[in-house]
Amino acid sequence: MISPSLLTEKNVAKYYPETTETPKGHMNQTRKNVRSSKPKAQAFEVHNSNRLKGKKVQDVYVKTYDVRETIFSDQTGQFPTLSQSHNKYVMVMVEIDSNAILVEPMKSCKDAEMIRAYGTLVKRLQRAGVRPKKHVLDNEISENMKEHIRDKYKFNLELVPPGCHRRNAAEVAIRNFKAHFLGVLTGTADNFPPSLWDKLLPQTEITLNLLRQSNATPTISAYAHINGPFDYNKMPLAPMGCEVQVHEKTDKRGSWAYHSVDGWYLNTSPEHYRVHNCYIKDTKSTRVSDTVQFRHKHITNPEVSPLDKLMHAIANCKAAIQGINGEKHDIQMQELQQLVDNAESKLGNTNQVPRVPPESTSQQLPRVQTESSKQQLPRVQITTTATAKVTPVIAHSQVTHNRISRAAAQKTKNRRLRAAHTAPINCPNQPPAKSTRSHTAKIAKSAIPTFVASTTPKPDAKRRSQRVSRLRQPTKTTIQRNQHQALSAQLQSPKGRKAFMQQFKQMERETERALAVLDEESGKLLKYKQLMTHPKYKKEWQVSAADEFGRLAQGVGGRIKNPTDTFTFIREEDIPRDRKKDVTYGSFTCSVRPC
Repeated sequence: MISPSLLTEKNVAKYYPETTETPKGHMNQTRKNVRSSKPKAQAFEVHNSNRLKGKKVQDVYVKTYDVRETIFSDQTGQFPTLSQSHNKYVMVMVEIDSNAILVEPMKSCKDAEMIRAYGTLVKRLQRAGVRPKKHVLDNEISENMKEHIRDKYKFNLELVPPGCHRRNAAEVAIRNFKAHFLGVLTGTADNFPPSLWDKLLPQTEITLNLLRQSNATPTISAYAHINGPFDYNKMPLAPMGCEVQVHEKTDKRGSWAYHSVDGWYLNTSPEHYRVHNCYIKDTKSTRVSDTVQFRHKHITNPEVSPLDKLMHAIANCKAAIQGINGEKHDIQMQELQQLVDNAESKLGNTNQVPRVPPESTSQQLPRVQTESSKQQLPRVQITTTATAKVTPVIAHSQVTHNRISRAAAQKTKNRRLRAAHTAPINCPNQPPAKSTRSHTAKIAKSAIPTFVASTTPKPDAKRRSQRVSRLRQPTKTTIQRNQHQALSAQLQSPKGRKAFMQQFKQMERETERALAVLDEESGKLLKYKQLMTHPKYKKEWQVSAADEFGRLAQGVGGRIKNPTDTFTFIREEDIPRDRKKDVTYGSFTCSVRPC
């Protein structure tokens, strides 16, 4: 599509709205070989080691970590909503060496259910190659649970003292897990069933361990310590609880049936390759699918602030000036250039001399002829029956803009010729409102003009040049056009473009300073040194700075009630010699904080 402005393939794909109708009719099976996770063969790197001989490049430091082989476990409180699987509680286990948190939902706190959940978590650790030897758990535990841990898993048990929860690392893990899980529940869709909260636990555990650091190997995450490096291409993650469109396979749907069904995203499937577990609304069951469309833009797309829009516009102007534009945007640039040319032509046509003199020139001006009108205007003066002589006001010729078309220039020339061969009609010395064309025509009809020779003495050359220069003062439109031409000429040279880019960078730096001290008269941002010398702000900011230093030191003049005594002022000669190299300069920042 060429006609609509800025409507390109890239913009359509980026800002396409989330709709349910499109996947219902256009969703197809995911293509293969898209973002493949197969490792590509890479050539061996050849490095010249001769240049490293005799040079110290890098030091290797080794830190020894004593493996603790210890786990902690505890149970959370009852969840407010009963899940569809009748789960109410969550068992949380922490493995100290990997710093990983493992969770398992439970239906109750009875021995049989706790033994089942405990066995599931321990099996996961053993499959990952983690063999704990010690288990620290809460004091409130049944004898059946103790015997099960000692007899089956051969762990050394250790109970924390009654009421001393800080000895159990699982208490801190429970707090971190609950904070993370509450954030997940907040991001779910508004119509997401709360009874499916236990289906979100597997991916919640993955995302939580990806954010935690391993104790034994600080350079990797807790998830990588247990399960190996996480590959997003194999196990893609999506916002849990968001609405999705799940693809219906061709052998499962009718000829005229919709291509997708409505549902909610639960978690990624660790047993499949790029497969998601979704909950279908119609069947009220979980389905595994490899083709899913997510509706999560209300979560993942942040809002653009006015400052972001301003900075984006400045960046676009900077790229346009530097000429960094792709081929896809040539059509947009041509349209923008056409708009600029049309605006310039409009500005050129509106550059006309006002027919009514301004109020500042209400006094009668003597007849002054410019160089261009010496051969056109007759040196005669028209008088009426009244005894007072009236001198005409002659508009000087204007400089025609080079962008005005030839037809407009010819029209202006013809109008001037008619005005030159027509006897000028003068009105008495009146304000501008009385010097209009209609008022002048009325006076001409009621008066009988007579031609007499002009006997008015010529003014001296100095006064005449001053009045001519006053008549030739440029208008506001002419000033704007001259500024535009000067800017265009400046951008033609590399030196001018460099100066223009420096102005843009200065604008960017000033825009990022929030709540700075802005001078209302000059429009500049004032720093601490400028505020201390400014006659308007000097007194106010001196008192403010003294109060701030006094609050951090030992007070000032009794104005500070409770000074913090953060530092003490000393003289330069009192600085120890061995500490003079540590002395640096401070940066004073002045800002206006709204009440």
